[in-house]
Amino acid sequence: MPDAPSPVVAMTTTSPPSGRLAVLTAYAIAANTIPVPFLPERVLARIRGAIVQDVVSRHGMSVTSDARKILAEPSSDQRTRLARAAEGVARQILQRLGPLGVLSTISRGLEVYALGHLLDRYLREARPSATVRMHLEEAQRVRGAIDKAVLRALSPALRPSETTMTSSHEDLRDEFTRWVDAALLTSAALPSYVERRLEAAFDQVIAETPGLRDG
Repeated sequence: MPDAPSPVVAMTTTSPPSGRLAVLTAYAIAANTIPVPFLPERVLARIRGAIVQDVVSRHGMSVTSDARKILAEPSSDQRTRLARAAEGVARQILQRLGPLGVLSTISRGLEVYALGHLLDRYLREARPSATVRMHLEEAQRVRGAIDKAVLRALSPALRPSETTMTSSHEDLRDEFTRWVDAALLTSAALPSYVERRLEAAFDQVIAETPGLRDG
């Protein structure tokens, strides 16, 4: 008798190409500045959809059209809450630096980056199933978890993992050079800091969501 076919499982890959995700995030930020009604939303949906396809494909998976639509849709209830939270931060910190639209654009970019980064993290570390297809119900749960994680990442109470900075035993720099180095290195570390906040928030949400934790 011929052997019974073995179940098809997803093949995981290495970490996502951060450069590609960064470029797509930049596209999303640029799209949010298009002064044509409804067009930015459509462009964002296309960008988010491409990110979803890229992430699941690298894990040897496929995604149904309705599941992709749920993940790619720019607007959601959590999105409304995120916009309100971003506006609150703007009122407190950026009152003298320009219109709230600037922060809204940045929040859109953050959402797009979080979609790619956290969807990959879910598939690599948290997904309870090894099947090769993502359906609508799973996509809805993952979308909700990602949106909640973005909101939680803005909370001052969140404590992400810390990184340690190496230092030499003898610092021969002058004071001005030390200040310049500190400014440059701090700005360079900002993307990593944002990632760690997103990951910490996402891990908390996953732990609190039985549908994602236990299958």
